[in-house]
Amino acid sequence: MAFDLLLPWTDPCSGGCADHPERYALRALAEGLYLGITTNERIEPVEDPQRAWIFRTHDRAVTAAREIAATFGQAVDVVKLS
Repeated sequence: MAFDLLLPWTDPCSGGCADHPERYALRALAEGLYLGITTNERIEPVEDPQRAWIFRTHDRAVTAAREIAATFGQAVDVVKLS
């Protein structure tokens, strides 16, 4: 699953995640892989949660999961990372 789209719901976590106690990632239920963002702003499946698209709040992650599911018709789960 690789998608080319605008990302209005992004919540980039560029280096500031260590200061925030909670981190969330998205996981495609069909493939069981995390969703990551490429340098050209495409969503791609990744196995390593360290390469996943990270959200600092649960609300932003849920919003992104709902938008992706509605747009592409594939279930997306929000996963809390430890």
